[in-house]
Amino acid sequence: MKLEIVTIGTELILGYTLDSNGAELGRALAAAGVEIVRRTTVADRPDAIRAAVGDALHRTGFVVTTGGLGPTRDDETKTVVAAMLGRRLVLDEGLLAALEARFQRMGRSPMPAANRSQAYVPEGATVLPNPRGTAPGLWVEDSGGRTAVLLPGVPREMRGLLVEEVLPRLRKRAGATPSVVRSRTLRTTGVPESALAERVGPIEETIAPLTLAYLPSLFGVDLRLTAWDLTPDEAETRLTDAARRLVPLAGEHYYGEDDADLASVVLEALRSKHHRLGVAESCTGGMVAERIARSASSSP
Repeated sequence: MKLEIVTIGTELILGYTLDSNGAELGRALAAAGVEIVRRTTVADRPDAIRAAVGDALHRTGFVVTTGGLGPTRDDETKTVVAAMLGRRLVLDEGLLAALEARFQRMGRSPMPAANRSQAYVPEGATVLPNPRGTAPGLWVEDSGGRTAVLLPGVPREMRGLLVEEVLPRLRKRAGATPSVVRSRTLRTTGVPESALAERVGPIEETIAPLTLAYLPSLFGVDLRLTAWDLTPDEAETRLTDAARRLVPLAGEHYYGEDDADLASVVLEALRSKHHRLGVAESCTGGMVAERIARSASSSP
């Protein structure tokens, strides 16, 4: 299945808070076989939320949002999405009682009046209980089957609801033999991205439906193979075959897959030949020695 992610928060737009929710949602949903078509970040403004969610629903019919479910005036997500899906907000008496009990347990009774707004939910929505906070998650569908899943912006709360409530429902939708989105990374060093592309580029069309991405960093260029919307067995078979074909093309620049650590690979190669490594540094300020020392393979 395909969906879009919308992370909501002015603090994300201004750069005061890193969007860790978007990254975590991307990893978890891809691992569950969901293809994420687009990820958008918008401010806590009704018009911005309406545009982003509306576009996502138009493209895929399914959107997951985070943020904007708190009790203050700038928390507009629930109100905007409910109106878009033609659902009025109604008081959930059970949710209200649970909120009041939560504040009582915290020794903060009576509950602040502002928190009462969190007990209002779109009519017909499925409430996703949030034992870690006051904002419940919401699963809302309209008459045409378009779906919006609203999650709180607090990372710990979002993560809990994602694992306990959202992912199980998505797996159920996928059926007995779900498709997956799965990746494998081949790691290279000592070669520029453009030169590496000349070496391996001709293979890209022949590995379809897999895609190949080039991910340059300070330590080298990773080649990320991704299988989209395939069964688990087919994805693994295709990834293994494509990796087998790519390694010879990368040649001496290839040093491992996925979490392979360059320093550890170098140390293991030296150890296998009974060599020793000495480091004398000036301009690097000890960075090489530090990198070697941090490797799990540095101890004899």
